[in-house]
Amino acid sequence: MVSIRRSRTSGDNGGYFGEALVACNLVSEAELEWGLASQFDLPYIFPDADAIDYEAAALVSPEWALAHLTLPIMKTADSLTVIVGSPMKTEAVDDLRSRTDLTIELALASPSKIRELIRQVYARAAAADEGGYQAPLELSEALGEMLHASSPRFGISARGARAAVWWDDAGTIRRRPLSGHWERDLERVLAPGPKSSVGGGARATWEGSLSRAGTATPVDVHFIRDESGVEYLFHPGQSASELQERFPPPSPGLVSEIRLLARSGKARFVVTSAPETLGHGLLPHLPELLLDPAWRGIYINAADRPAAAEAFSHRLSDDPSAWATEIEPLRAFRFDVVTVDLAGGMSDWPASALDVASVAFLLWGTDDDFGPAYEAGIRWHLHIAEQNGGDLEWTLEPLNA
Repeated sequence: MVSIRRSRTSGDNGGYFGEALVACNLVSEAELEWGLASQFDLPYIFPDADAIDYEAAALVSPEWALAHLTLPIMKTADSLTVIVGSPMKTEAVDDLRSRTDLTIELALASPSKIRELIRQVYARAAAADEGGYQAPLELSEALGEMLHASSPRFGISARGARAAVWWDDAGTIRRRPLSGHWERDLERVLAPGPKSSVGGGARATWEGSLSRAGTATPVDVHFIRDESGVEYLFHPGQSASELQERFPPPSPGLVSEIRLLARSGKARFVVTSAPETLGHGLLPHLPELLLDPAWRGIYINAADRPAAAEAFSHRLSDDPSAWATEIEPLRAFRFDVVTVDLAGGMSDWPASALDVASVAFLLWGTDDDFGPAYEAGIRWHLHIAEQNGGDLEWTLEPLNA
């Protein structure tokens, strides 16, 4: 029998032998994972987020889980069951063993399934922590939460004078009470509004557009009413904005992972692109494409970049040795996100840039040393490559120094 272990191949292209077999269509991804599980005598499982022990998952941060593609799923008095995408994850397993002093039981799952589980489990854990009193949201705030979560569906439920908003956050339904002016606000941000679309009817369906922070989101709207209250259901449309036409965004899964990292306070990325000119034009737009247009962002550069006119920008001097000092005063403004397009002088400015905001995207040359970025505290590498036909391929991986 041919071994399909994920061992490194030699040659010009490198990579893993098992992955090469998949790329050549000699085996399927599922067959590869089953083969790995069989060789290492591990169970191959299809875990569901509802069956995961949150106490076990809470032993690691979402950043750690994504970086290692490893997730604890069940904890007993003396053992911890952990799913891994590869049985070669010895470093992650050793880390868990030393920090918990428990016997580690391994199970194998596909990397894509583990990524999906991480997004769902930590989203649900965050929802569980939201218990207790919750102040009513303004409708604009609620829309921000929905759009920030890339929710595939959200709605408004009203019974008498009480109203609440709900949204689907990676499989978890979140709910918050709405302020008393939500009907007026909905009429203002939804076009066409309910007055013209519903009239006196008990049911209605129409295509509309939600406006927020200068951005319009197409939505399909469903409405029902009876004597006790009303229900609105919104499905965001798939129409691309002008920005998305220029720069096709990544998959919803990758966007969800970046937002998960942003919520955990660990969203700091080195950004590379192919061709490198793509990065100069795309970088200032990453907050809108990946996070939320309402986030307060600043774009730092030291060259005459055309993209600087499309974002709130701060231009530095031509002296790289002064960049760290020039960036320092920006900390006081407490921006939500910073994007940085600087070249050369990489000895000290990255650390200063990371102090400007909790979320940071630093453009880097593909052939440049990642050491200064790693030393500054960046642990994620976002790469964007232009494909034939203008599509973009986005990949997110842990940063290696």
